[in-house]
Amino acid sequence: MYGLKEKDLKQIQKKHELQRDYLDNHNFTTVTGQIKSLLDVSFSANHSKRYYSEIINKINTINEIIATDLTEYQPIFITATLDGFFRDFLRADFRRYNKSTNKIKIPNNERYGFLKDKIENKKAFTIKDLYNILNSQLHGFQKSNIFKKIKKNEHKVHYVRVCEPHKKDGVPHLHLMLYVPKIYLQETKKFYKKYFTAPQNLKPLNNNIDDGQLKGFQWNIKSAPAYILKYIFKSFLDVEKENELDYLQAWYIKHRILRVVTSHSLVPAWVYRKIAPLEKDWHYITDIKNNFISEWSKEDDYIRLEDEYNRTLEYHKGIYKLYYKDRIIKEFGTLKEDKPVDVNATINLKYKKRIKEPKIIINGKNYILKDKKLEQVFIKRPVIYTSNIELYRDYISMENKDIDSIDLNHYALVKNELIKRKQIQGEILPISDYQISTPKTIYYDDNVHSKDLIKNENDSNFILRKISY
Repeated sequence: MYGLKEKDLKQIQKKHELQRDYLDNHNFTTVTGQIKSLLDVSFSANHSKRYYSEIINKINTINEIIATDLTEYQPIFITATLDGFFRDFLRADFRRYNKSTNKIKIPNNERYGFLKDKIENKKAFTIKDLYNILNSQLHGFQKSNIFKKIKKNEHKVHYVRVCEPHKKDGVPHLHLMLYVPKIYLQETKKFYKKYFTAPQNLKPLNNNIDDGQLKGFQWNIKSAPAYILKYIFKSFLDVEKENELDYLQAWYIKHRILRVVTSHSLVPAWVYRKIAPLEKDWHYITDIKNNFISEWSKEDDYIRLEDEYNRTLEYHKGIYKLYYKDRIIKEFGTLKEDKPVDVNATINLKYKKRIKEPKIIINGKNYILKDKKLEQVFIKRPVIYTSNIELYRDYISMENKDIDSIDLNHYALVKNELIKRKQIQGEILPISDYQISTPKTIYYDDNVHSKDLIKNENDSNFILRKISY
């Protein structure tokens, strides 16, 4: 079943039990003196009771955001299946593969695997390879002109994606609940047909009713959350009631395939999980990200969120702080000590032209590998890491510039920080008090060598600015 044998199921069950025992038998003491296991704080889809509720929270948040948006959104239920000849690839049978017409469907890169090379070398594909082909097709669809047009017109796209295997051989297919502004429905369908060309996707939904819907592209959805949750329910093990894996759960574990993926329109999961001791409302946190001040760095273990009511949530290396204006309302946690850096340690790096130069940190300084040489780069850190004198110079510099030429969000962040440190006098104000016109959100990389638009909000060093102009 799902391409697995009984032997596979037993091996995966044993591995699953070992992982659970490890998490359950490794304990730690919290600041309040509670003894907890790693299992208690885990967000593993295979072991955690909290992961499922977190997914429900994310889906509800997406629908709440859509419901409160002035734009009228259209839910579209998309199914993406592969052409039938891909099944043959699992047996290294490429006779039905037509290189001239199907080559474009096969990725050959670091991200999705060098699958064209596999075909040339007559190597059998894995389930994960077929999953990566689907992801590659979906990536092309999401980067197509229709999505660029939607974003250019300052609209957002939301989605919830579930992967599911075929019962007989485990070949994956994707289900996607996609939300786009209603005015773009037919254009979105046009691009869907371009990227998902498998005949099964493009068959009419109902041969007796010609309403334009396809088996892979349906929009007559009564309850979008319930529709996609039906597929999510199937992919999860009830960890409270069950210990034994079935073949479906084993398929996800064996092939390391994510059950659920959501759009980047929400605050990233790692930010939500870190800040949860202060605030568990994903919708509220996302609203701050979209409309007020948000700053985070996974590398520096730092998060700062400021809302319109002078409420600031801050996390930094194990310490949680909740501010109202410049007053600390709540503070708790234990400061994490930085791990010492061995400056004499040998750095083994594999240089690959195909991928972006990796960032390396040595003794607190940032480098990238360029032309097989280490080149230092300078990254602007969050204000919390900036010294008083540097922060003050930045503040004075902005004070002496024309208001149209400065980042008002950054100005507010710097000024509020200086007030908190008692370096200048004043009242901590919400970001809305600094805005002079309807703002447009701009995402950018704070690397001083580049102001290129950032492509992924889940990047570990992401800073959201809202600039008024």
